[in-house]
Amino acid sequence: MKKLNLFLGILSLLAALGLVYANLTLPPESIWFDIGYGNMPWVPPVIFAIIGIILLAPSNKGEPQMSEQTPNPTPVIDPEKAVLNKRLETAFWGLFLIMLGGQWLLRDANIPKGTWDIGVGLIFLGLNAARYFNGLRMSGFTTFLGTLSLVGGLAQMIFKFDLGGALLLIVLGAYLILKPWFDERKLFGKAEEN
Repeated sequence: MKKLNLFLGILSLLAALGLVYANLTLPPESIWFDIGYGNMPWVPPVIFAIIGIILLAPSNKGEPQMSEQTPNPTPVIDPEKAVLNKRLETAFWGLFLIMLGGQWLLRDANIPKGTWDIGVGLIFLGLNAARYFNGLRMSGFTTFLGTLSLVGGLAQMIFKFDLGGALLLIVLGAYLILKPWFDERKLFGKAEEN
C-alpha cells in the first residue's frame, strides 16, 4: 500500500469523524450543505468516509495470485503460552465479575454515567496489554469490545451523550479497515500460537 494512500485515507476518515461530531453537537442551522434538495449536512461525512475506505482498501495489482503463493504453515501451539494465557484470562474474568458485582451492589449510588463502561473497557484492554507484553497474541474480539466500551463510557461521562449503536458501527468499520495492517503484524489471533 502506498504511503500517500494510507495518509490520505486516514485523513479522510478523520475528516468524516470530525464532520459527524459537528453534526451531532452543533445546532442544525449552523451546518449547511445544500445540494439542491435543502440542507443535507450528512452528505460530506459520508463522502469523506467512502473516499477514506477506497484509499485504504488494499489493491491486488502486481501481487501474485493465490495459486502462486505458498500455503500457510500449520500453527504451532506452545504449551507454556497456553498456560500463561489461561492464567491471564482467569484473572481478568475475575476482575470483570468483581466489577459487575460492584455495579449491582452500588446501583442506587450516585455514580457518574459511563463509569462502568470505562471500567469494562480498561479490563478488556488491560488483558490484551498483558498478553502483548508477555509475548502473546491479542484477541481482536476483546480489543474491539474494550475500545467500544471505553470510548462509549468516556462519551457518556464527558459529553453526556450515549453513542450506543453508532459507536459500535464506527469501531467495527475502523477494525475492518485496519484488519490487513493487524494481520500483517500478527497482533491478533490465538494467544497460544507462535
